[in-house]
Formats: sequence, C-alpha cells, structure tokens
Amino acid sequence: MTVLLRAMWTAFRRLLADKAARATMLLSIILYSGIYPQPYVAEVVRDVPVAVVDQDGSSASRDLIRRIDATDSVAVVAALPTLPDAQALFFAREVSGVVVIPPDFERELLDGNPSPIAVYGDAGYFLIYSAISTAVSSAAGDLGAGVQYERLTAAGVDPGVAMAMVSPVAISSIALFNPQGGYASYVVPAAFVLILQQTLLMGIGVLHAGRRADRWIDAIAAPLVYILLYGLWIAVTQILLPFAYGIERLGSWQQLYALAIPFLLAVTALGFVMAQLAPSREAMVFTLVVMGVPLFFISGISWPVESMPKPLWAIAALIPSTTAITAFVRVDQMGSGLAAVSGTIVWQLVLATGYTLAALLLRARARPLRACPPEVRSR
Repeated sequence: MTVLLRAMWTAFRRLLADKAARATMLLSIILYSGIYPQPYVAEVVRDVPVAVVDQDGSSASRDLIRRIDATDSVAVVAALPTLPDAQALFFAREVSGVVVIPPDFERELLDGNPSPIAVYGDAGYFLIYSAISTAVSSAAGDLGAGVQYERLTAAGVDPGVAMAMVSPVAISSIALFNPQGGYASYVVPAAFVLILQQTLLMGIGVLHAGRRADRWIDAIAAPLVYILLYGLWIAVTQILLPFAYGIERLGSWQQLYALAIPFLLAVTALGFVMAQLAPSREAMVFTLVVMGVPLFFISGISWPVESMPKPLWAIAALIPSTTAITAFVRVDQMGSGLAAVSGTIVWQLVLATGYTLAALLLRARARPLRACPPEVRSR
C-alpha cells in the first residue's frame, strides 16, 4: 500500500511539473468554470431590437406595435415609413428583425377577414429569430382575440360566453427541469461533462503519448491520480457551478458519483489506449480538439438521438461522453434515480473494462525504446 501511495504521489508531482499537463488538467477547468457560463448568465434572450414598418397608420396597428414592444423578448427601436429603410437598418446590424404591417390592416381585422403581417428575422441566430417570431405571434394573437371579444359582446353575447368562445382552452405552460426556460440551465451542465472528458484525455495524452511504458505500479498509480483529481472536478462543475449560477439541481451527490466514477474509469482507460496509439502528444491533443464539437452534437442533447443515423450512433456510443451526458442531465438536473440510468452505468463499466484490456494489450506489445548511440546524442 505504501508503494502504491508513493507511486501516486510521484504521478501527481509529474503532472504538476509538466506545464502542458498542468494547464490542461488544472488551470483549464478553473478557467472554463469561470468564463464558459458567462455568455449565458442572462439565461434567455431579451429586448431584441426590431424595426416596424406601419403601412396602415391606424389605431389597431399602433396597438399591435405597443403589444410587441411590451413583450420581454423584443424592443421596438424604430418605426419607419418604408421597407427599404428598415432593410438598411437590418443590414447595418442595428436591428435584428423587421415587422411589416400592411395597408388596410385595421379594416380587414374589423371585418373579420385575415389580416396577415410580415416578420423578417435573421435565422442565422436561431434564438434571436425565435424570440422575434414568438413575440410577434403572441402580440398578434392577443390583439385578434381582443377584437373578436369586442365584436361578440357588441352583438349581445354574454361577456363570459364571449370569452369562452374567444379562448375555449386555457393553456398553462410549465417548463419542467428548467424553470427559467434559459440556455445556461440547458447547455452548461451537459457541456461540462464533455469538457471534463476532453481535458482528461488531453492530459493523459500530454503525459503518456509517445513515451516509454512505465512500471506496472506506475501504470496503476497514474490512472488513480487522474480519477481522484477529476472526481474533485465533478463536484466543482456539477455541484458548485450550478449553485453559483442558479442552475436547477434535483439529484443527490451520491447518485451523481455513482454515475461519475464509471464514467471517469471509462474515460481514463480510453485515454491510455489513445496514448499508446498516438505517435506524439501533439497528435493526440489535435485529434481531441477536432473531435470536441461533433461529440457534443451526437450526444443527444442538441439533436434527438432518434433522428441520427443508427450506424453513427453505434460508433459514437464507443465514446464515454455520448451516453454519459444524457445520463448526467437526467440524474443531476431532472432528479432521476439510478434505475433510470442503470443501462448507462453498465455500459460505462463495459467501456472501462474493454479499454483497460486494450491498453494492457498494447502496453505488453510495445517494445522498449532503445537508447540512442553516444554519437547521436553528441550531435
């Protein structure tokens, strides 16, 4: 036991002595924890600037503009006479959307005829475009319901009956597991699972890729050090960070670590397999940097797994983060029990076992590096 602890201490000192490993496995997590959530602190998009082209100039069109401006997500910053004027502001990036109210808007509305309005937005920014279209649709729906209600009551219909006719079904929308309906609560906990995996793999690559095989006791001690270190980072990113940023957490730390430990085992074992195969530390780091974004997209968080090609999903399942990201979100943010993610835990243990055996096989087959001849060293 003393020999193992001494070897673990040596492995930890080696990590601290290597600048690249120290920056990857220590400093990067601290920087990510402080910087990465900052753009999403506001949670939801608010006060997106839009311009309005009012071609009707009626009381109904002005009421619609006031309703649009009253929403939380949109702010009317300009009322312009023509569409080219609004286009100029849009292409100058002074507004993110344009609303066009056609002529005879009020007359068609009072006659009970459809009175469409046009909404132009930059769909390249999906959240901004969604905020504009939702705000305009909500304002137009409220205005239309009000006009219909007034028409019915003017015709002698009882106000209660008129209200039931205008809005026969009352909808209460409740955002489960994300009360703010925000982007940070949605993306930050999932993204940090991938960040932990990638930095752990990079750190292992920096310390072990292209190097002579260690003693067997060192081959046991180093993975234990990395798993213990990233067990601490699990607490920082999945417990302390959500608390600091007000992100909802429903799971217990015991259930979190029951999932995290198999995940870290699988990632560490995969890291040593990649370190055995990589010709150099630079090659391994470059490969992992390129893989980062695709691995997040195929995890099932940003796009449904059911819509992905099954061969792609089968290949992606060999990466620990692919199944672990969804499981972490279920346990930590949705309050699911371990029974709901038992399949993922078993699969992580299967990956850990398979990659460990592969790493041992590659290590056994690796030839020891020959010492360089004296004349080569002298050069």
